[in-house]
Amino acid sequence: MEKDKIKSEVRDDIVGVLQDHEKTGVGGTVKKEQVKVEVQEALEDEKDKAFRAGNLIIAGVPEPDTDDMDAGNSADLASVTRLFTDGMKLDPDSYRITNTTRLYRGRKEPADTNKDRLLRVRFDSSDMVGKVARASPELENAADSWMKNTRIFRDRSKKERDERRELIREAHTKNNEEEDSDYKWYVDFSNKKVLRKKEGEERPRPFRTQKYR
Repeated sequence: MEKDKIKSEVRDDIVGVLQDHEKTGVGGTVKKEQVKVEVQEALEDEKDKAFRAGNLIIAGVPEPDTDDMDAGNSADLASVTRLFTDGMKLDPDSYRITNTTRLYRGRKEPADTNKDRLLRVRFDSSDMVGKVARASPELENAADSWMKNTRIFRDRSKKERDERRELIREAHTKNNEEEDSDYKWYVDFSNKKVLRKKEGEERPRPFRTQKYR
């Protein structure tokens, strides 16, 4: 299902590219080359999404105090297995983790703090990503404090990350320019929009309060 969704998205991207060029009326060799480049970028993004479809990024998993890569990977695997089994009440026989990877180079990021690096978890099936998303509210009742404080994200493609950064930048700029102190600008990540809301109005749930994004 995840692969079908990705294929549908890339078809939409390619159709969008062609429609944009029809509207602009750009023709000749320049148009053909530009369309070729943009279609290739859409296909590369599809491949990137497909590769990441079975991954999750988890923030807040305690990082083992070891420089031995094998020992660190074993400890991380044990931690995320506990997170899913004890914290989220998932059946350990219902999933298989193929590998775990700490992101960023170096032991810690930034190097002069004790901040634990993000952990990428790869499953043998992309279906597990949806299961974790549905089970993540269980972490509110977890016995271990670190489990309660974890945040879980989809492993987004470069294009998706760039789009989100641009939305955040746009909201930040609009808030700096906003003249009415009763209003603030928020990012609605689900609909890829920046919204102006009055204080007290229903607005997109703050990013930091969401267990899964």
